[in-house]
Amino acid sequence: MLATNEHEYSRMDTRRLNSLTDFSRDLLLRDGAMLRFRALRPGDRGVLKDLLSRCSPGSIRYRFLHSIKALPEKTFDQLAQVEGSRVVTLVVIQGEGADERIIAVGQYHALEDRPDVAEVSFLVEDAMQRRGIGTLLLDLLAEIAREHGVNRFSADVLADNHVMLSVFRKAGYALSKSEQATLVHAAVQYRER
Repeated sequence: MLATNEHEYSRMDTRRLNSLTDFSRDLLLRDGAMLRFRALRPGDRGVLKDLLSRCSPGSIRYRFLHSIKALPEKTFDQLAQVEGSRVVTLVVIQGEGADERIIAVGQYHALEDRPDVAEVSFLVEDAMQRRGIGTLLLDLLAEIAREHGVNRFSADVLADNHVMLSVFRKAGYALSKSEQATLVHAAVQYRER
């Protein structure tokens, strides 16, 4: 079970995380909003496109590490990928029924040559940023990763993405500048449970 001082968790799923397609948790944000964090489903491609259309060019740049005018279909294919425990994508849902929409997505992708290491990335809709959603996604992805033999996350973050760098720093990630002054590499090793 996850535990941080900033967040309260409700209706925690007590099943092991082996069934990723059924993964779903309702979590209470520090501001009192209840959101559902669940596994990406094959039918979510369209609502992922809706999420990306609501994000500012700056948020898209931070997520994909460069400016993009129109996301190519290949990018949606990668984002909507569902591949067992090697590629895990969680979405954050606000609302219910016809009012339901994806407001954030987080993904880890285990490296082929080092399956115990995964790259991690996030995108949170602009209107929902700075509410702890990225931190919760990181915590949940780390919990799932550990259950499936991934014990290290890494990420490349644009140097001017202070919010994401803060999320990684608070989570204990080691930050190091790359040879390109515009990029920071974040890495953390998780302990076995």
